Amino acid sequence: MFKTFGFHHFIFVLFPVLLIYLDNINEIPIFDILIPLIISLGIISIPWILLTYFIGEKKSSIIISILIIIFLIFAYVRSVLIYHEIEEIRFIARNIILIPTFSLPAAFIIFKILRQEFSSNVTQIINVMSITVVGFMIFQIALFYSVDVPHDESQKLLNVPIFEINELNSSPNVYLLMLDAYSGNITLTKDFEYDNSEFYRQLEARGFFVQKESYSNYPNTALSMPSIMNMNYLDFLSEVQQKNSTDLRLIQNLWNNNKVMEVFQSAGYEIYSFHGGFGTSSLTTENFCRTNLDLNPELSYALANFYIPISEIRVNLFEKQHYDTVLCVLDKTKNFESQTNIPFYMHMHVKIPHPPFVFDSEGNKIEDTISSNRFDSELKDAYLQQLIFTNKKTLEIIDGIQQRNHNDVIIIMSDHGGRFAVDWNNPSEMDYFRGFNNLSALYFPGQELNLPTYVSAVNTFRIFFNIYFDTNYEILDEKFIWYSPENPFIQKDVTELVKSSSLRN
Repeated sequence: MFKTFGFHHFIFVLFPVLLIYLDNINEIPIFDILIPLIISLGIISIPWILLTYFIGEKKSSIIISILIIIFLIFAYVRSVLIYHEIEEIRFIARNIILIPTFSLPAAFIIFKILRQEFSSNVTQIINVMSITVVGFMIFQIALFYSVDVPHDESQKLLNVPIFEINELNSSPNVYLLMLDAYSGNITLTKDFEYDNSEFYRQLEARGFFVQKESYSNYPNTALSMPSIMNMNYLDFLSEVQQKNSTDLRLIQNLWNNNKVMEVFQSAGYEIYSFHGGFGTSSLTTENFCRTNLDLNPELSYALANFYIPISEIRVNLFEKQHYDTVLCVLDKTKNFESQTNIPFYMHMHVKIPHPPFVFDSEGNKIEDTISSNRFDSELKDAYLQQLIFTNKKTLEIIDGIQQRNHNDVIIIMSDHGGRFAVDWNNPSEMDYFRGFNNLSALYFPGQELNLPTYVSAVNTFRIFFNIYFDTNYEILDEKFIWYSPENPFIQKDVTELVKSSSLRN
């Protein structure tokens, strides 16, 4: 029975999820692929059962396997064409051209299969082929996870103490609203010709210390967030990982088990969060705005963008979910009321104004831009519209928090700049500002005189804890560390270049 039963289609259908996972294995935890794999098996079971009823198990299995293979080729060709540097070639990626091009051969192959009789040897051969292909991918995944990650050593090298916190004179609720890829003034002025000063004035009118010129210490979320949340630079990573490594598990561990949340926990705070698919921490009391089936949003987006050619379906499966999730996070932050008298820290990392672009300036749902190249000039306007909406919602959130309790601390930041058109490997002087120039606004009510004239991202929570928790954290010198996303451990200190740049004037 095993030799004659065609199960190869159940193996081939795992290929798309495993392929996307291998391309993103450094960033996506392995357990996040379990539900997509189960969904894939469930989807393929329905047409297989129907076809088996009419044409038999053997032919139905072969037809479905062939269709999966053709679909994979279609998706690959489409992805190559749609991102092609020559715009005229992108036209070929249109569904009206590609779908008939692949549908006609598929129909011919199905017709030939229906007219053929297949021996059990054919089934066995395809079964072995499917196991071999997917087995090789599983072997690659196993090989990746066989490499030990030095978590304990990295914690020692991080060297951020958790001070003993005695009875606090003041225990304010603390909100962190991390606006992903929000560009600072220099970038908005030079790249977008946009004056954001009115938003800054509105923040100042609400009591915020706003840094007109602020910078992240790293140009990407992967290192910027662990640095901010551990109140330290991550130079030591090159000591525990090879420079050519792309394995981000150690960084993710530092992010999820960060020192900032440990300090809040030691002070008796409850911790609420939304991480936006960037990781979760065991230190949190509750995580808000979880997605359907708790799917990894990065994996979901990659699968939808690569394998679903019809934009209306992608909109319903991903853009609509992203739209709803962002609104959920913003509304939860604005209206949150604790059910206890215990002070809390709320960590809300929301992917806005970062792509995808789903909001206009008023917050209405829009169709994503036709081009899939996020650096195309027409996407700059979409980014700007989404940033304007972000400004509006941020002020609403601040007003909601301050109306409930004017003494709550509010930290508004971005983890890096917008990064449009950055050449990661050969960056220009302006590229550095596109990566580093960010947003930073602090509301420490009654503590304005204790704030320094400038707050580097890595020092934000050091300063907060020193002021409110009477800790003794050293204030670190500001550094700007450049790296490309493909090589996170090949880092270059560009501090002096950025500080001396004429673009700052």
